[in-house]
Amino acid sequence: MEAAALDFLARHLELGYYAEGTVIIDPAQGVPAAFYIIQRGSVQVVPFPGMQGTRAQPLNLGAGESFSVGALLERRAVTSPYLATADTFCYELPAAHFPELLQRSPVFAAFATRYLASMLRESRRLIRMGSSSAEEQQAMSRPLASLIGRSAVTCPPQTPVGDVLKTMQDRKVGSMLVVDGAGALLGIFTRHDVLDRIALARCDLAQPISSVMTPNPLTLPAEASAWEAALLIASRGIRHVPVHDGARVIGVVTERDLFALQRVSVRAIHRTVADAASVDELRHASDDIRRLGRSLLGQGVAAEQLTLIISTLNDALTRRLLEIESRRFDLHGVRWCWLAFGSEGRYEQTISTDQDNGLVFEGDAAPDDLRQRLLPLAQAVNRGLDSCGFPLCKGNIMAGNPRWCLSLEEWRQQFGRWVADTDPQALLHAVIFFDFRALHGEEALARSLRAHLLDLTRNNSRFQRQLAQYALETPPPLGLLSDFVTEDEGEFRGTIDLKKSGARLFADAARVLALAAGVAHTNTAQRLRQAGPALNIPASEIDGIVDGFFFLQGLRLRAQMDMGPAAAGVNRIRPDHLNEVDRRILKESLRQARKLQSRLALDYRL
Repeated sequence: MEAAALDFLARHLELGYYAEGTVIIDPAQGVPAAFYIIQRGSVQVVPFPGMQGTRAQPLNLGAGESFSVGALLERRAVTSPYLATADTFCYELPAAHFPELLQRSPVFAAFATRYLASMLRESRRLIRMGSSSAEEQQAMSRPLASLIGRSAVTCPPQTPVGDVLKTMQDRKVGSMLVVDGAGALLGIFTRHDVLDRIALARCDLAQPISSVMTPNPLTLPAEASAWEAALLIASRGIRHVPVHDGARVIGVVTERDLFALQRVSVRAIHRTVADAASVDELRHASDDIRRLGRSLLGQGVAAEQLTLIISTLNDALTRRLLEIESRRFDLHGVRWCWLAFGSEGRYEQTISTDQDNGLVFEGDAAPDDLRQRLLPLAQAVNRGLDSCGFPLCKGNIMAGNPRWCLSLEEWRQQFGRWVADTDPQALLHAVIFFDFRALHGEEALARSLRAHLLDLTRNNSRFQRQLAQYALETPPPLGLLSDFVTEDEGEFRGTIDLKKSGARLFADAARVLALAAGVAHTNTAQRLRQAGPALNIPASEIDGIVDGFFFLQGLRLRAQMDMGPAAAGVNRIRPDHLNEVDRRILKESLRQARKLQSRLALDYRL
């Protein structure tokens, strides 16, 4: 604030004391009598009625924070009680002087305006969550049984094709499920099959439907979630997912059911990728994937499901690129597998992501000879991914680098050296490789390598302790006197890097726990969920940690949507630009990271 405005504020402030348990202001009191700045102590804001049912928690304000801005600006009562949860002192500016302070200080007026705007946005969001749109926001977590609007339309396998077509037309359904006498699914026939299998094939309409159906279709159980169906659609390029309850099929969930509001559909993107014959066509598909990510984010799809969908579609694009490029090279007699590292290996790609990949191979020739045959393919794929919007890795962790195009035995030896090495810097450069997974090719090679790594690390307390020490190097950006520790200079002054100082903290700790528990999964949330029971971590504690991780991922996605994936500082946010609710949840999420780090420090005596 300006010096003169600060002087005016100081001259008119009064100091108030509130014992623990005192209600400072309440909606019943009408327009607040003052603008409050907490000098010391803590104040709790009880969630207001619009937040009921949304898992809202009381918000805690600390020293340096203020309240009653919105109420004074709008000359109304506060919407929630403000309760002193400790002996608290507040600087109080009488309400009569508040308008004059706004006039004297453009800086304070701008702050108050931003504050009001953020609260209005939050109010609108909560109103939407309290209305029918709450169902849209949470739909991806709902069980498939709840999405089935009508009973399955079925027929026995001997039903004539003509009868099936008439039934589909009369019932206005896009698919027919073929079942046996006990209701078990044998196959599926869809409208999409009519052109290829009936019209163009000049099919005899009297022949049984079993002759043209798709046998043994992919299915999901009734208790599976909507996002699992979305991933199946994305990875396999199908339109209809039959749902079963035990041995009995109960209905069909379609892509339209899951993404009714999407302008760019998962199925359409997958089809574009599958049909692509060149890098240029894949480049258009990669743009569609980013548009889809922004669309789903705008619809309220949670970060866990969204990052999985983005990663799955990016996987499909990479596989198709590998298929296109591999035709240009003679790889006869070479068994190879493309490996994904880092966020791609963890199924945690966001809208903005670069490349981290490698190759593992086997063959009858010498490793150097096989490597020379594979490197041109790898380098072509790296260039193709770059043109599709996945920038080349600045650290050159790519399959086109001979260092990361290795035989299975060379990879085993490399992991053995990393595990045996006591140099912290060596570990710093190696952790990204521990999140590898097979993306395309001979997956058995990757499974063999994963089993070897688990054998090396499961009972290796020295290495686990060293990995835990690395995971503790970066503390959460939580301040002692202020809520957050932000950059204090340069173009990113006042910001927090949600990747390096947020999501990475969870990923690094989860990696340690997974290796300690022998968990093969690479996804951060799944590592935590699977390692928790093995390491006797309470389920409620794991749930809180996972929620904190995905809140940070959600903030990252929102920042990337607002700034664009190529913008500088795309993973950074300014905490003072967040609304009150998001600031509190951000603080709690970072506390969950600190709790996770504290557990590692205790377990490994660091």
